[in-house]
Amino acid sequence: MIRAALFDMDGLLLDSERVYAEAVLAVAPSLGYHISWDLILECVGTTSKATDIRYAQENPGFDSNALRNAMKSWLKEHRYDVAMPVKPYAQQILPHLKGQGIRCALVTSSSLPIAQQHMKAVNLFRYFDAVVTGDLGLASKPSPEVYLRAIELLGLPAADCAVIEDSHNGIRAGYAAGAMTIMVPDLVPYDESLASVCDHVCQNLQEAEDILLCR
Repeated sequence: MIRAALFDMDGLLLDSERVYAEAVLAVAPSLGYHISWDLILECVGTTSKATDIRYAQENPGFDSNALRNAMKSWLKEHRYDVAMPVKPYAQQILPHLKGQGIRCALVTSSSLPIAQQHMKAVNLFRYFDAVVTGDLGLASKPSPEVYLRAIELLGLPAADCAVIEDSHNGIRAGYAAGAMTIMVPDLVPYDESLASVCDHVCQNLQEAEDILLCR
């Protein structure tokens, strides 16, 4: 029986992975950095620190602050500095699950201030019984540390929890934590490399809700 649903944020509840990718592709050339679409996809689901390490490996002299500041300006110019677009059915799944007695946790590689800002802007932050963010010093996904911390905070066995993710890194993290895994692909599609670690693949969050309520 599933008693808790552990949600990623970027690319799952919010359409922010696409926005961030557009920002990186727009500003990186002006800074002299080559950051390809494939490199961006490789880093989906990881913390800013882990992403910066990969970007630096491909760009000698990489300055993460310069990139972040340029991205912030781009996001503000395009009116993404306060709120991000919401993914389909994100506004419905959280209150529906809570109404059925299923606890919810937010497990994101974004920082706590960013998670609070973006989720409060769309009135979703209040549905979470636990929040684990990328600025806690835990190992980045695909390490299971963030999901293990969320499961600990909820006080439930891992077998009673489901992880809902859009990224390969997130699915691997959820599986390693011992939870049921549900993938709702966003920028990175499902492929057979996940066959042993992904229990369900859904087209959208409504399908994911159906699975959670049937278990």
